[in-house]
Amino acid sequence: MTQEERIEVFKKWWKDLQNNNAARAELRRCSNPFEVAIHPEAYRLKWELPSWISMECIATLAGVASHIKQDGGDNFALSLGKSKDGGGQPPFSEIRFRQLLKSRNWDELYKNLRRAVSIVDGVVNLDSFFNLLLDWDREFKGTFSKPGKTVKYQMAEDYYKEAL
Repeated sequence: MTQEERIEVFKKWWKDLQNNNAARAELRRCSNPFEVAIHPEAYRLKWELPSWISMECIATLAGVASHIKQDGGDNFALSLGKSKDGGGQPPFSEIRFRQLLKSRNWDELYKNLRRAVSIVDGVVNLDSFFNLLLDWDREFKGTFSKPGKTVKYQMAEDYYKEAL
C-alpha cells in the first residue's frame, strides 16, 4: 500500500465518521488515545491501515480527527503559525507550539493536537495531518529516517515560517 493509498483510506474513514454523529460524538468525548483505542471506530481504521502503524498512532488519528470539521488549508504546522488577519499573532501561540513539540508520549501529543485543532477552528489539511502523525509514530519508535530533520524540526521550520 502506497502512502497516497494510506491517506485515501484515512480520508474515506474521516468522511464516513462525519456522517456518523453518534460515533463522532463518542470519539470527541475521549480524553486520551487509550480511551479511543477501545472504540470500534479506531478498529475500523486500524484494520484498513498497515499493521506497522502503532495502535497509539491510530487512536490519536481517530480521536483528534473527530474534532476536524473541514479538510483544507495549509500544511498543519503552517496553519498553526499563520495569522488569520494576515499580519497579527499566530492563532497557536509560540508557548503552546513549544508544548506541542515537547510532547513526550501519545497522551501529551493527543491533548496538544486536540487544542491545536480547536484553535484553527477544525480546518485541517488531512493529508498533512496524517503524514505528521505517521512521522510522530516513527519518531516515538526511534525509526524516523530523515537525519537532521526530525518531525519536531520540520514542524518548527514550518510554524516559524508563518509566525515570524
